[in-house]
Amino acid sequence: MIDVRLTGLNKALVTLISLCVMKLNNFKRLSLWFLYFVTFTIMANPPLVNPSTAENAAKLELLKSVGGNNEIRLLNNRFRVDYEVEEVMMVFFRKRGSSPIVLVRPDGSKLYPKDANGNELEWHADISYDLIKLKSPMPGPWQAVGRILPDSKIMIISDIELQADLLPSTVFQYEKIKAKARVINADQIVRERNFRSVVTLKASLYPSSDSSQDNFGSDIHQFGEFLDNGKGLDERPRDGEFTIEYDLSVGNGEWLPKYWLNTELFSRELTQEPITVLPTPIIYEEELAADDGRYHYVTINVDDTLVDDNSMVFTGEIKFPNGDIQTFNIEGLQSRRLQIFNSEYGTYSITTQAFGTTKEGREFVMALPAHQFLVRAPLLEETTQIELPEMTDMSEPEVVEQKAPEPEFPLALVILVNVMILIIGFLVIWLFVLKRDIPNPFARFFNKKAMEEEEIAPLPKQEKPAKKVEERKESDDILDLSLPED
Repeated sequence: MIDVRLTGLNKALVTLISLCVMKLNNFKRLSLWFLYFVTFTIMANPPLVNPSTAENAAKLELLKSVGGNNEIRLLNNRFRVDYEVEEVMMVFFRKRGSSPIVLVRPDGSKLYPKDANGNELEWHADISYDLIKLKSPMPGPWQAVGRILPDSKIMIISDIELQADLLPSTVFQYEKIKAKARVINADQIVRERNFRSVVTLKASLYPSSDSSQDNFGSDIHQFGEFLDNGKGLDERPRDGEFTIEYDLSVGNGEWLPKYWLNTELFSRELTQEPITVLPTPIIYEEELAADDGRYHYVTINVDDTLVDDNSMVFTGEIKFPNGDIQTFNIEGLQSRRLQIFNSEYGTYSITTQAFGTTKEGREFVMALPAHQFLVRAPLLEETTQIELPEMTDMSEPEVVEQKAPEPEFPLALVILVNVMILIIGFLVIWLFVLKRDIPNPFARFFNKKAMEEEEIAPLPKQEKPAKKVEERKESDDILDLSLPED
């Protein structure tokens, strides 16, 4: 039963409709009353809004199951873990160069990178993100403390997979193929802008283990790394589509493509079906000019067994021995005979890029290796005449005079003379120019010896006091001729 609540507006409308109904026939009256009933039933029962489930109400997203979702938004760096979660791997993107985050469990205890033990907690702290793996996390509200980027989300890594474009089952040698790879988590492509700094995608070709194949025992061919930086063949940066260009410069035979997704805490490997690399259908045929010819000719031939010859387009350049470069373009069935001017002797190099379509309709691009040919200079014919000695009479043997050996150069004598000249010149300058005496090198030795002899010599004997007394007596015998006083 519908509860129709009439307002003042409703009563006015009912009165107006009643007046109109009185002037209409029965069918029109019934139609008008039905329209009124439907309109006011909807107006009288508006949808009820539950504040607890309103779109603008703040809430913690529940970390319970990643089916159909590979990330949850943080609310003030908080999130909630359900009791059913047995293991979770999360990525927190923070400001570049900042310290690792700190996880606060529901009971208030904290987890740091140093607490990682390799069993229940694994933690890789990089320069711009934290990759954390938890086993049996505590149910309830968690909090991440750190310089986490605005509008950051927790990436919940669970059933992560690697998907890559399939290579054609048959390819040509020197072919280049653009391919893409994607990281799938919870059945969705991971499109987090910073996720490319967490993972590394690489691809390789492994040779066949069949000894009947031409490439048996060959080395592993590394394709390189998938990129998501918007450069080269990558269309958009950080869109979750990783791009690579396969360069099939490998030998003929069967190869096995393998792909790797690596992070610091886990890795994934993908192996595709084997592919067969066929020899290139493009062959060069050269015709060198004669000694007096002006041009060399190189013809580009195409084996049309698997290739549509009409679809072939060639572009490239010719490098001359002197470094000059000449470009060329050939489309369709135009003449594929290159006319190369015979400028000088040396090595000529032709680099070609080919575009075409197989008979199955697959388009391809080839970057052929440089084709080189050498033009040698003609050899000069040197005629040498050998003069034979005149025939002499054997009965009279020729006497050959032997020259006396030349005396050896007196090097020691020259050195001695030069030394003597230097000594004499030094003495002349010392004695006559500087006017100095030549010091006696033995003077010091003799002076030292004389000093030692003086020290050893006995001291002179002192006169006895008796002699002094006698002298005094002798002095007393002298007459005193001085006059007396008074």
